[in-house]
Amino acid sequence: MQISTQILGRSLGLKLLMVCGLVVLMAIPALFISIISYERSNRAEEVTREVGERYGGEQTLLGPVLVVPYHVLDDEGVLKSRGEYVVFADDGQIDIPSLRTQIRKRSLYKVPTYEANADISANFILPQTIGIDTKGDNGIVWGKAKILVGVSDVRGLRDDVFLTLPDGEKRKFTPALRSEDIRISVEAIKDGPVYHKGLQALTNLQYMQVDAQDLLVAGGELKLELNVSLAGASSLTFIPFAKSTKVSVTSDWPHPGFNGRFAPTERTISQDGFSAQWSVPFLARGVAGAGAAHSLGLYKMIEQSMNVKLVSPVNPYQNVNRALKYAVLFIGIVFLAYFLFEVMVGVRVHAAQYVLIGLTQCIFYLLLLAFSEHIGFTLAFIIAAIATIGASAGYAGAVFGERKYSARAGLVFSAVYGLLYVLMRLEDFALMVGALTAFLAIAGTMYLTRHVNWYGDSKQAV
Repeated sequence: MQISTQILGRSLGLKLLMVCGLVVLMAIPALFISIISYERSNRAEEVTREVGERYGGEQTLLGPVLVVPYHVLDDEGVLKSRGEYVVFADDGQIDIPSLRTQIRKRSLYKVPTYEANADISANFILPQTIGIDTKGDNGIVWGKAKILVGVSDVRGLRDDVFLTLPDGEKRKFTPALRSEDIRISVEAIKDGPVYHKGLQALTNLQYMQVDAQDLLVAGGELKLELNVSLAGASSLTFIPFAKSTKVSVTSDWPHPGFNGRFAPTERTISQDGFSAQWSVPFLARGVAGAGAAHSLGLYKMIEQSMNVKLVSPVNPYQNVNRALKYAVLFIGIVFLAYFLFEVMVGVRVHAAQYVLIGLTQCIFYLLLLAFSEHIGFTLAFIIAAIATIGASAGYAGAVFGERKYSARAGLVFSAVYGLLYVLMRLEDFALMVGALTAFLAIAGTMYLTRHVNWYGDSKQAV
């Protein structure tokens, strides 16, 4: 194929440098579109939180924990400090046989919500020293012992919660008010008693309580069961409330995401939903089985969580943002294609025309974002790509003076946008494919222009 080197006396080398500069310049409108996409994404997250809060939000569940007030006296019987003594179950189980999901809509936005009936069981092995004793250097007030259950937002509770005892007796949970014996301040007065933070202050959950003093038998075993009917949105987190904790969840949501410190030991995912099981042994939890609340390091227990997230399979903002990361690369490929047409045909293309071509490519991403919010990413990509390819190819025919160049440009640009779509569907290999695309574009340009006289003078390249 004969390449014309007579571009009205202008140096092709300088023209190529100008084209490269315009490619970089096109990063500016692409950046503004990225900002728009970021703002729309933030708005979507804000709406998700607003809708989710009406249904309980992203819930966190902590199973039954035994909490007892204590005080410490000095040798003269003067109060030195007060706090809460926490006893965890030896083993615990949370079973959710049916986590039912439903999509809630507000304007353009969709939020996955759920309702779940959590069957919870806990087995406490009580130490031999249990008894009602308010005297001595370390007085543990077993007469005020309570069973606490925590959730992140009690507005998500769909029914009253009852504790079921081994003999079948049921006790209703009530809101857990902060004990008057447990203060948040470090010291009441100078040289006065120290008031240590209790369980409620340290874990940042909302608690329900049941009196448990009459259930405590020294050296005995306490088995508890309860059912929590809970609603929430987007995700559900479980805190390992026992020395050994097991969790089982079955749901109709087909796109789960498993986060938290512990991954499921078993999981099954299909188009009809998923099931998952977790197991957190005592050593992995990293928190002692009993002790003063302020000294247990309960924040570690909160961090050692199990989480399942209801992932939305269609996230237009994530896909558009991924496409925008390759905007400069693909605008550069389109510019190279126009430059090669210019060299081969021998028709000069003005810098202003390159700018129009680049802006057309940028508008593609704006169209993609706008349509994705309404009809999904794939269909939006097709519409935006057809519109952009049609405009770019038609403009090529007008610039170079023949319809055949519209067809050729259309084929080239169709391949470019087809490759971009493939990149959007790749995750692990997207960077590799993008790097190979850039290399092939530069290598192809080098090959096709190997005989070009870049100086634009009367001497020809060898």
